[in-house]
Amino acid sequence: MFTEAQFNRTTLECMTALRRRLKQELGVTVRLSDVDAVEHMIRLSRDSRLGDIRELGLRLADMTTPEAEPEPEMQLGQGAIASRQRLLQQTPAPAFEAPPPVRQNESAPVRIYRGQVVR
Repeated sequence: MFTEAQFNRTTLECMTALRRRLKQELGVTVRLSDVDAVEHMIRLSRDSRLGDIRELGLRLADMTTPEAEPEPEMQLGQGAIASRQRLLQQTPAPAFEAPPPVRQNESAPVRIYRGQVVR
């Protein structure tokens, strides 16, 4: 299955055109609402005798395959400070979490006034 970012008007047009051609040639009805509709149409287009169906299948396969993220290049021979700075730039900052409330005396009465805890 492909992500929503890959699904656009050209992808939908290619899917419907391939679906129509597969129905004309093989008599196979592929429902676009099926979970594996894209993979099924690509598989059927690979086995087709007609070049235009194979071409549509290849276009659809190219549109729906996720693009691989480029791997970060290794920087050799850098010092300890430079490597730590690079790691800090790559990793996202941890989310700030508030420290747990300090408990003065657990047996002391707790009152809540207008949504605030008063001790």
